[in-house]
Amino acid sequence: MDMESYGVTDIGSRRQNNEDVWAELPDCQFYILADGLGGHQGGEVAAKEAVMGLCDAIDTLFLSDEKPTAAKASHAIESGVKHVNKAIRGLALQHQELAGMGTTMCCFLILENTLIYAHIGDSRVYRFRGKLERLTQDHSLRQKLLSSGDLDETSASKFPYKNIVTRAIGTTPTVSAEIKTSPIHKGDIYFLCSDGLTDSLSDLQIEEILKNSSSIKEASLDLVEAAKAAGSSDNITIVMVKTSA
Repeated sequence: MDMESYGVTDIGSRRQNNEDVWAELPDCQFYILADGLGGHQGGEVAAKEAVMGLCDAIDTLFLSDEKPTAAKASHAIESGVKHVNKAIRGLALQHQELAGMGTTMCCFLILENTLIYAHIGDSRVYRFRGKLERLTQDHSLRQKLLSSGDLDETSASKFPYKNIVTRAIGTTPTVSAEIKTSPIHKGDIYFLCSDGLTDSLSDLQIEEILKNSSSIKEASLDLVEAAKAAGSSDNITIVMVKTSA
């Protein structure tokens, strides 16, 4: 399927370094974003390790003699996550300054007319098909309380522990990605984003900007500026892909 893509990352207005990392493998139609945890250089190291490791896993999948399938792609992502989790924990043990580092991750792969998407933590995958749809549910304390009914949507935006994630790469001995598939329609827009965007803008605000944008580049840049104007104090990263109409 033909498509166009655009990615942007912004350090934000208050951070000293950018712990968001993103990449694309256009020949494989694979896109990935990681948001590092742990502060200082640790978060950035963890995010880079995750992105490089998952890209290697997808490269290996497409270099094999067998034709990739959704099942094989899902397995490659899951195996890649286990590998990078082990690698990040190993680095943290070897280097004291990296102790406690970890990273969230979200990615998707377009295979013929199927989207294979995965996430760990609170970086998100969205689809815009006339209206905005959130394809992932955050692995976070806030989402856990929302799902249980102990927190409502009105107070969720001001929840003081909204950035506490309940699942991340590198922070526990084992971790699994949540992996799903979905059919693709022509003209769909899919995008990855870090919580620097979604902590400041609601889904309705994001949808409005997408509806009023003439291109995915314009939409991505306008979303970054809107998040900064709304007071985002975090790094902001968006990777957007539009399928041919």
